[in-house]
Amino acid sequence: MKRIILLLLLTFVVSTSVYAGKKKDFVEYNYELEMDPENMSATSGYRMFKVWSYCKKRASLTQEICMRNAVHGILFKGLVALDSGTQGSLPALVPEGYNAHKEYFDKFFESGAFKQFIQKTSKGAQQAGDIIKTRNNEWKVGMSVQVNVNALRNRLQQDGIVKSVKDIFSK
Repeated sequence: MKRIILLLLLTFVVSTSVYAGKKKDFVEYNYELEMDPENMSATSGYRMFKVWSYCKKRASLTQEICMRNAVHGILFKGLVALDSGTQGSLPALVPEGYNAHKEYFDKFFESGAFKQFIQKTSKGAQQAGDIIKTRNNEWKVGMSVQVNVNALRNRLQQDGIVKSVKDIFSK
């Protein structure tokens, strides 16, 4: 009986410490998206832009976090051209937000499924001025990326997260 209690206690301690470690490693979604006027030409179905990610610890802002933020932005914020005459604005693919399908998007980002829809345009090399220490003692890291918006939208339609245009007009 003592062994069973000890085993259950040990399992509980290990599982809570693993959970606590995951929670501690999570980097909040703190970013902005910026149209990159120098890189406006993208392959059909893709959007090229720069994602600026913010964090207190520079080491926490990995390329994966920047790429995750870029896909998150396309999904929930959209992409707005700074110049009203510039083509390229894109509304959010999921305007109702993350919490409308929280379980789906938690799995989507934790599993790394978002990575199949994004590429770095500079092969991971950062340009001068892409790593900045702000007045708030935060780090601001920029990365130029391109997101396959058409494939991402198709995946969301297949998974029942958003409706296709065909479904909207068939009613």
